Amino acid sequence: MKNRTLFAIIVCMVLAGCNRWEAPEFVAPVYDGPAANKTIADIKAMHPSLGTNTQDSICRYDEQFIVKAVVVSSDEGGNCYKYLTIQDETGGIEIAIDRSSLYNDYPVGQTVYLNCAGLIVGDYHNKYQVGWVYEGSVGRIAPIALTRYLSKDGLPDPTNPLVANPIEIKSVNDLTAENVNCLVKIDGCRFSAADDGLPLANNDFSTDRVITFNGTNVTVRTSSYAYFRNTLIDASKEYCLYGILSIYNKDYQLTLRTKDDIQMASSSEQIVLADMTFDENSLTTGGWSQYPDNQSWKFQAYNGNNFLYHNTANTACDDWLISPEMNLGNLSGVMLYLDHQNNVGGSPATYYQVYYSTTYTGGAFNEDDWTAFNPNLNNFPSSFGLSNGLDLRAIGNQKFRIALRYHKNGNIDGTRWAVRGVKVVKLED
Repeated sequence: MKNRTLFAIIVCMVLAGCNRWEAPEFVAPVYDGPAANKTIADIKAMHPSLGTNTQDSICRYDEQFIVKAVVVSSDEGGNCYKYLTIQDETGGIEIAIDRSSLYNDYPVGQTVYLNCAGLIVGDYHNKYQVGWVYEGSVGRIAPIALTRYLSKDGLPDPTNPLVANPIEIKSVNDLTAENVNCLVKIDGCRFSAADDGLPLANNDFSTDRVITFNGTNVTVRTSSYAYFRNTLIDASKEYCLYGILSIYNKDYQLTLRTKDDIQMASSSEQIVLADMTFDENSLTTGGWSQYPDNQSWKFQAYNGNNFLYHNTANTACDDWLISPEMNLGNLSGVMLYLDHQNNVGGSPATYYQVYYSTTYTGGAFNEDDWTAFNPNLNNFPSSFGLSNGLDLRAIGNQKFRIALRYHKNGNIDGTRWAVRGVKVVKLED
């Protein structure tokens, strides 16, 4: 018993004589390598042939090709698997890395320097990627070698303009190759009514949900491994979504990073300048007219909807529906939308186009008075919904009219085109 007591006393004395362990002082990483001399745009320029299943070396091993950028993606939510997306003032690009939980070392807002010696650039269905060569494609960089290429500088900065002020996607005109792999914001969007009450993703496979904003459609693609996949969709609400803009062939997609990327829409960014709906008087006292005056465009009230429509055409025709004159002032940042229905199917979209004129005043019709919007309609919902936005900025601040042209000159039957109204929206002050 005495021996045990003595042993305990000795142990206590030894422990008391030891210095207390102290955690090492945290030191922010400082990049001390070669200065940045290239941009992300320079990386992309080394791979000029998108969609060709080819890869290109970015530079020689003995060449300095250094890019300074900021991390904008995050795998914290489980939806960005084994890659980082970085962005600078010229655009964004994806880096394939064979490692998960990257957000612990490379959080959003972290400044990084990318040394491209030994790396290749290619694309996956038109989305640029950087990595190693692997079986004829862009492969993931091994974790053990990552610091050879990617260096951190300082602490993550959420106030970095590329993070704090994402690119705003307001219309189809903002869906561009330059914005792919960038952090974006889509405000005032709605999910499809068919997805109401459903989760963002199925538990067993990645799932596509379509959002519509200003007549433009984008796919929200969510992994079955995303921690927020069970977030339920409310199709009656407008959302403001953040994420990385992606592309698959020609289809633009949005990759949400965490649940925080799903917010309710702000209501201050859109001003409706005109909202014209149709009734039984639209083609008489309502000021709408036709050319030629052959009654091809007609009014119908059906199932709670009032609309003008042009019936299916199986012979050649060229029928115009012309609006009253509009005077809305400066049209910079203003878009026009049709609330329409047209299941185009096999018939060409060129059968159904929208024109504007600043010189037509009624009376004798001359096609030379009219200019087709460019780009023109490319969204033809099978049930009533908004078209893609048509940009009015070319009109300036002049008075103008629009015309819907049903122009069939081929052998394929044209489909029925029904229009409930026309909306003109100012997207920003």
